[in-house]
Amino acid sequence: MAARAIGNATIEKVEEICGAGFKPARMFPKFDQEAFDAQKSWMVPDHVEPGSDRLVGSVHTWVVKTGKHTILIDTCLGNHKDRHNPGWNKLNTPFLERLQACGCHPDSVDFVMCTHLHVDHVGWNTRLENGRWVPTFRNARYLFAKREYAHWENEHKTQGKETNGGSFDDSVLPVVEAGKAVMIDSDHQPDPLLTIEDYPGHTPGSIAINLKDGGRQACFSGDIMHHPIQVYHPDWSSQFCSDQELSAKSRRKLLEDCVASGALLCPAHFPGANAGYIKRRGDAFAIEWDVQK
Repeated sequence: MAARAIGNATIEKVEEICGAGFKPARMFPKFDQEAFDAQKSWMVPDHVEPGSDRLVGSVHTWVVKTGKHTILIDTCLGNHKDRHNPGWNKLNTPFLERLQACGCHPDSVDFVMCTHLHVDHVGWNTRLENGRWVPTFRNARYLFAKREYAHWENEHKTQGKETNGGSFDDSVLPVVEAGKAVMIDSDHQPDPLLTIEDYPGHTPGSIAINLKDGGRQACFSGDIMHHPIQVYHPDWSSQFCSDQELSAKSRRKLLEDCVASGALLCPAHFPGANAGYIKRRGDAFAIEWDVQK
C-alpha cells in the first residue's frame, strides 16, 4: 500500500499478518447483535468475515518519515517468539523485507514508539541473534510511556516470564538492558511534527501519537479502538481493555479530538481501507475511509 502524505511528511502501513479472529460477542462484552447488523453491510468483507461474522484484524506498523527522522509506531508480533496464541506462535514472516521494500532499512530507524506494551505491539523491538534477543533497530531509541512501562515492570515482579504473554521478557527488557529505551511523559516531543497524548484504559498508559504538518494531521491510536464498529459504538470496549469504563471514555475523547482536528485516524488493527476521517453524526460518529487510488 502506497505512502500517504501528511504535509511534507509521509506515513505508510507495513503489515505483518491479517485475518479473521474473534466473533464480536466474544470481543466486546457490551456487544449488541442488532446494532452490529445495522452496520454489517459496509464491514463485509474487509472488516467482517462473510458467513462467520468473525472480526477481521490486521497487525501492522506505521512508518512515519518527517524529513528529520524515520519513526516506527508499534512493532507487531515478531519472529520466532513463543506465544500462547497458536496464530502468533513462532512466526516467520518477511516483515523486515517488507519494511525495506518501502524504503525503511532497519538501520535507518531513528525512533521506535509503542502506543502501549501489549504483545502485538512490541514484537519486532527485538530479533533473535545467536540465541539472544537483541534490539532489531540498532540505531534507534525506543520510546516507552513511563506509566505504561511502570505498570508492566510491576507485573513482572509477580508474573516473571509470563508477563504480557512473555513479550515483556523477550521484546521489552532486552531493549532496556541494551540502553536503548527512553521513558517518556506525554509532553515529550521527539520530532517537531510529533506530539503525544494520553488515552488510558486499554492499558494504564496507552497513548496516541499525533503527526501534524502543512495543515494536515494524522493520529496513530494503537488499541484505543480495535475495530471500526467502535467508531459507531465507542462504549464497546474490548475484552482486552484493563479498565472497560475508562477505555470507553478515552475512545470517545479520541473520536471527538479527531473531529475537532480533522486528523486522519490510523489505528493499529484496521485492515483493508485502514485509515479514515471521523465525522460527527448527532451524538454519534461515523468514519469516511481514506481510500488510496
